[in-house]
Amino acid sequence: MESEHYLYPEQVAKIANCHRNTVLKYEREGFISSLRDNNGFRRFTKQDALKLKQILEIRKPSDN
Repeated sequence: MESEHYLYPEQVAKIANCHRNTVLKYEREGFISSLRDNNGFRRFTKQDALKLKQILEIRKPSDN
């Protein structure tokens, strides 16, 4: 992996204001993708976190 800072699913969830399981669901559905460390841990970029946050904001029901 490059020197870019990678995030664990829990960190992505905090940025996107959602649950860790939501991060994994959107990964399974192909909206975001992860890299795997040698130990199998998922790692995401900050761009993935921001993309998920934007998707969740768009999908949020309106208050109207």
